[in-house]
Amino acid sequence: MASSTTASGRPRGTQPARRPRNRKALILAAASRAFAERGYHAVGMDDIAVAVGISGPALYRHFPSKYALFAQCARSMAQELLDDWAPAPPGVDLTDPQAARAHLDAILDSVTRATLRSRRTGGIYRWEGRYLEADDRRETGALFAEMIARVASVVSVLRPESGAADVDLVSAGTLSVVASVTAHRTSLPQRRTVTVIGDAAVRVATGDLPRSGDGVAAADLARPPATEPTTRRDQVLAAAVRLFHSVGFAEVTVEAIATEAGLTPSGFYRHFSSKSDVLLAACLLASDHLDATVTAAGVGGAPPELALERLSRAYVAHSFAHQELMSVYYADVASLPPADQARLLTLQRDHVGLWVSLLSAARPEIDAREARFLVHAALGVVTDLGRRTHWRDDAATRARIHAMATAALGTAAASERSP
Repeated sequence: MASSTTASGRPRGTQPARRPRNRKALILAAASRAFAERGYHAVGMDDIAVAVGISGPALYRHFPSKYALFAQCARSMAQELLDDWAPAPPGVDLTDPQAARAHLDAILDSVTRATLRSRRTGGIYRWEGRYLEADDRRETGALFAEMIARVASVVSVLRPESGAADVDLVSAGTLSVVASVTAHRTSLPQRRTVTVIGDAAVRVATGDLPRSGDGVAAADLARPPATEPTTRRDQVLAAAVRLFHSVGFAEVTVEAIATEAGLTPSGFYRHFSSKSDVLLAACLLASDHLDATVTAAGVGGAPPELALERLSRAYVAHSFAHQELMSVYYADVASLPPADQARLLTLQRDHVGLWVSLLSAARPEIDAREARFLVHAALGVVTDLGRRTHWRDDAATRARIHAMATAALGTAAASERSP
């Protein structure tokens, strides 16, 4: 008796499913979501094929490897933002500050809307970009550099007193505010989101930057003292953090951690049961450091504006002092087992919640959801500009980044200058 199905498994007498013309775009969309949500190493080609509804071999006809697909996702994300960029209006003199400001508003509107459309996938470059090979990193980085340069051409008109380096930093901070919407899932109506983010970005673009000697007291800008590892366990933990930060959790082996710490692999296991165990310890240490920073900043009992000012200053200084640890804390949580992920995400949300409660009290005209958008914008400014300055740890750099984070929040910096 003849089989009721064809060799491919399709019922006889039926037409094969028509291949969608946009299959490559569907693959890129599914892959970008997976990479952004679960991390590059946690995603397999079969996972992506299932999400698209195709076979593994069909996926490989479009992309020869997972890495090739990942690199294309990163490039496409950046290119789509440039493609949606608001063009300069014809016949308008953009050297006129009023025209430049109107064009900046149009740019922010278009880029924010484009970023919101790809909100689930937009975080792929911020944390997973470290897995790009050198040529792909340069190519994708050049697309982001073009965005910053386009903003800088407008910002330089609005800030004629600023030098090229400050204009570049401010322009990167302006776009960081927009990119921050990919770091969380708080929901607002789109029109309100565009307004909240656009206003915050304009404040960063046009706000004052401190001159040398301006701003808060020197003690407030001082780098927190680094804590040297004193026990063998601490040395193993510090070695693991350096390696996780450098190449990512998935690329690091227990043997590499042991070697970095000057131990044998068996020596590693005297302190930690697994690589995941040491990652969890690093993330919990980062959370403890943040709690200690809040306590040392004297946030409790202070008026909301002053408490928020102290917290933001302390957070900037802490981020520069512990940039490797903080990067691992935010970038590698997805590598932990689900129960540990949930625990760490709760700790991270609790810390953000402190900022939100202070900002809501300092700015009663905004609601808690708007405050959460602004807090993530401020935190994103610190992270992105810290990276852009290669975490150059001097008081002037920290003061500038603190000023832009404060501008994103929309609060006037409370003065605590030395007498």
